[in-house]
Amino acid sequence: MGLEKFVSGVLGGFRKLSVTVAAAVLLGGMTAAGALAGQVSDSSDSLSVTGATAGVLPQAGNATGENSLLSGLHISGYLGQTFGMYQDPPALRDFTPSRNNLSTSRTLLQTDFNYELGDSNNFFVRSWFVYEPPYSFNSANNGPGPAADFPHGSWSANSPNHSSYGHFMNGYYNNYQVRDAWWENKTGPLTTYIGNQIVVWGQSVAFRVGDVVNPVDTCWAFGFANLEQSRVPQWVLHPILNLPEAGPFNSNFVEALIIPGWSPNYWPEQTYDPYGKYIGEGYKAARVQPCFPSASHGPSARFDIHYTDNPTFGLSYNTGGAPSANPFGIEGWRCGAGSTTNLSGTVLPGWNPLPPGWRNFPCRNGLSKHNNPYAPIGDGTLLDIGVWNIPGYQPQNWNDGVRLHTLVGPAELTTFVYNDSVNNGVPWGARWTPQTNLFNYTFYDVEEMGTTADMPLPVPSAIAEYFPAVFRGEIMYQNHENFANMAVPNWAGDSYSDVVKWMTAIDVDQAYAPWLTSTGNLTANLEVYDSIIMDEQKTFTNGNALDRNPPKNDVDVLLSVGTSWLWSDIAPTFTGIYAAKGRNIAMFPSITFNPPWTRKYFLTLTAIEVMGGDSLSNFGLFKGESQINAAFQYNFNLL
Repeated sequence: MGLEKFVSGVLGGFRKLSVTVAAAVLLGGMTAAGALAGQVSDSSDSLSVTGATAGVLPQAGNATGENSLLSGLHISGYLGQTFGMYQDPPALRDFTPSRNNLSTSRTLLQTDFNYELGDSNNFFVRSWFVYEPPYSFNSANNGPGPAADFPHGSWSANSPNHSSYGHFMNGYYNNYQVRDAWWENKTGPLTTYIGNQIVVWGQSVAFRVGDVVNPVDTCWAFGFANLEQSRVPQWVLHPILNLPEAGPFNSNFVEALIIPGWSPNYWPEQTYDPYGKYIGEGYKAARVQPCFPSASHGPSARFDIHYTDNPTFGLSYNTGGAPSANPFGIEGWRCGAGSTTNLSGTVLPGWNPLPPGWRNFPCRNGLSKHNNPYAPIGDGTLLDIGVWNIPGYQPQNWNDGVRLHTLVGPAELTTFVYNDSVNNGVPWGARWTPQTNLFNYTFYDVEEMGTTADMPLPVPSAIAEYFPAVFRGEIMYQNHENFANMAVPNWAGDSYSDVVKWMTAIDVDQAYAPWLTSTGNLTANLEVYDSIIMDEQKTFTNGNALDRNPPKNDVDVLLSVGTSWLWSDIAPTFTGIYAAKGRNIAMFPSITFNPPWTRKYFLTLTAIEVMGGDSLSNFGLFKGESQINAAFQYNFNLL
């Protein structure tokens, strides 16, 4: 909603970044392992047959031997409250004029209904009720403002009625939905899941490599959502077929996914989107990401990212008093004196990279797509985007994939092929209709192939006793990812490149560490991630409004170390991620307190520290948003 949509091209950047942040908080202890109702481990989520869909509850047995209709029903869940405060509100001046410290006040009630009907059928429903109050961060972004007042309403000045809409973002976070709802049927070697599901294929606990099935909801992911909560469930036909052993290959199974274009969304994040950005949003919107990265940019919503205000020759033009971040750079260079709105005067001398014959085309800059009259990218604006075109219900627009799993000795291996007709919910860069003020977004098809592996490290048993380490790794090839491209002959403003992503990791799980704790163990994760743009060009940008070349190799390193004292009553964890580009660092130290008399409730305190030398790269995009969070969670079993 707003100019954050122009960051949709940051495919190897923000989409991976937002989930990295969310996963790091998960590792940092925002939710204690196994405390969430229905939560299972990452390894069983991604590799075992019964756990191929995240959130499968342990089944409640019929202890009384009764055969009533309710004997197989289990109801559980949790009530969570998260409070967060910005550490330095004046550092938010790039995002909002508000100086209120409150960053988060989120109430979440999750209820899981697990109904076991005999040995062959199981039904699962997860509901969410989420409430967040109005935030000064949003409400203060209400001034129509001149263009020089970027980013606090500068784009409101472009809308025909100079409307203010910062307050629209306050209700955007409230959620009242049936999140997961599926039926599991077991017939011989075949297990079938049908319904709204989360399916995890990747091995990484922090970076999205093989985790390609579910789009990501980043509207509130930064700072306090865990990885599972950030995934958007999809309506899936999901059969899993056990296969016989074959020589050294055992524990074999093959699973398939068929995800139709029908994917309704019933919660306010998109169904009541005040900008009406999706066609048929109530019936297809769950196929795509709702925020890029926050609910809005121009004005900024909570957890927005920095945009550049320095011109980059060849990528942006300079408008004098206004920022040079330029999602319509090609139009700015080419639309001259013959235009309805003359943009050539905004390009400072020496900043137009086009040869004279490519400049000063007559452009019609007063056109309208008649989408809405008040959005900063709405009717008649200099950047009229119109509705976003989500592919329809035809079978050629469905998503589908196949994954094969096997064990070879101690090694657990998978390989998959996935056809994604909506590119995991991320559209192409804003594509220009030449010589007009019209742009469009749509979602394109991408083919993905990958493999994952994990196995215990081959170390002597004397060492493994104290250092039970496991290797994990995965690699994925993406065919034809879209990037914003400001090349001179590129009138549309975008191009394609293949992308390779890989991750390698070492895990230490429940290691005996008497030098550290006599009532707990030591757990650690080390992950190295790299995203490689195979055909990068110097004219590629990180989305249309970030005039900066994306790194050809985007390397990140995660380290998480956790332990406990007094038999998990006190559980500290340190998680940090280092990004080579810009030498940016995000740190998430946390500590969880469980009362010794119960495990029904706990409290977690977390600091979120964002540091680095590049505010337009990776975690540096969130500089100024460091926070202190407190999360209380009460777990319940009703039946």
